[in-house]
Amino acid sequence: MKYIIVKGAKSAGKSETINEVCRRLKPESISKVYFTEAGKIHLQKLFSTSDLSDGTYIITVRKKNILLVSGAPTQQRLSITTILESVNNLNMSPDFAIIAMRGLEKLKNFSTAKELERFGKCIYETKIWRIPSHKYNLTEEWNKRISYLTAITLHNIT
Repeated sequence: MKYIIVKGAKSAGKSETINEVCRRLKPESISKVYFTEAGKIHLQKLFSTSDLSDGTYIITVRKKNILLVSGAPTQQRLSITTILESVNNLNMSPDFAIIAMRGLEKLKNFSTAKELERFGKCIYETKIWRIPSHKYNLTEEWNKRISYLTAITLHNIT
């Protein structure tokens, strides 16, 4: 599996960035992945990209499964290993992934980048900062960020 890491501090816009990439990919299907405290996992089909928030999603684009972890693993209190193994157990093995990650993972036993190496190859890693504008989504910086990540994703799933 190839993957992209989107690093940033809390409230840097990681989730919004990944969700906007998802919108621009125009997925054929979207499923939100839910994890229970008891370790169970289930999927809920979403019917619109407007329903995206931070969390874990499996989307289908060009008949390829893409795992989106728009809520950083530390925020979800789940290791990336747990997330990936759970998704694989659902027979939804991702062909590609876009993973949000805090710049500094302070929680004990969290090492997202290192854990990901066991599952595939990082093809791009970016560090993002909050765009200081209430209309951030109209800025050139935002458009460049999203367009570049979308292009890399499309190029690597064909």
